[in-house]
Amino acid sequence: MFQTHWHVWLQSFFDAAWMLPLMNFVSALGYEWAYVLLIVVCSFGVRLRAGLGIMMAALLMSMATHAIKQGAALPRPSDVDIHVLDKGRPDHALVADGAAGSFWTLPTDEAIAALRAQPDPDYGFISGHVGVATAAMTALVLCFGIRSRGWRLALLIGWPLLMALSRMYLGRHFLSDVLGGWLVGMALGWLAWQCLPAPARRNRTRHLILATLGVGVTAAALTTEFVPADSAGRYLGLLLVFAFLHWRGWPLDPYTPWQRIGRVMAVIGLYLVISPVLEAVAVALALPDAAVVEVVFDAIGNAAIFMGGIALAGYWPLAARSLPRATAVK
Repeated sequence: MFQTHWHVWLQSFFDAAWMLPLMNFVSALGYEWAYVLLIVVCSFGVRLRAGLGIMMAALLMSMATHAIKQGAALPRPSDVDIHVLDKGRPDHALVADGAAGSFWTLPTDEAIAALRAQPDPDYGFISGHVGVATAAMTALVLCFGIRSRGWRLALLIGWPLLMALSRMYLGRHFLSDVLGGWLVGMALGWLAWQCLPAPARRNRTRHLILATLGVGVTAAALTTEFVPADSAGRYLGLLLVFAFLHWRGWPLDPYTPWQRIGRVMAVIGLYLVISPVLEAVAVALALPDAAVVEVVFDAIGNAAIFMGGIALAGYWPLAARSLPRATAVK
């Protein structure tokens, strides 16, 4: 699964001028900005609990991806074969021919050592793009209760498969990388759905699991390189949001187009205000570039934006005072 003939075939067979921009566009939808937009729209434009479930799945997958990459420390296809283009660019390979010789073997020791010797190595296994796409779509399907077989197949298999194709076409991931990302993403998407607190229910077990995960990822972020500090901080911010909802209660979800648009725009406005304010505070206090500072500020920022959006959802004209009979929950 660490062979490169798949990539050489893809890049030579699909060599139309429009293919590279298309694959770059698909991959661009796997970066943070796209999931932030999806989470905000789902949380404040459709259903808050579902959006928070997608956020939890994406954060868990982000941390798992980083940990697995650091632990495995394996190269990318464009690192080990001079015939594989890196996002359409040649001559990126660290070794001329270091791909696996058979389906079940790893890249050569020379290729692995060459990557690990780099000052800032960019490890490949597993694919974060495919993993987060799968985790987010799994949480979306489960949290929204999507029953349509066609939509389930499109979201759980179709979109991750397209993302996997783009990452392999661009020379960024082996077949093993995308399969690993898909499997871990499915598992963590399901875990996020299982642990997601529910309104008007006793959530002690779920809260305990989430808090235990919070302690674990924070400790790992502060003492190791396996968990990024920003992701750990955002996860802690999500826990603060759950605590806020437990204390204040869950708001009614919007049901008019203007409420949906208004809530989403309000959260975007909060982000545009809170983020630069926190950065200015950090600069004014001359805080060190340390993991603990990043964890604390990311937690505060994430919590403030979402708690502010939830609070604003309770005020006119964004408030959903009552549900119409046609949409009332039975």
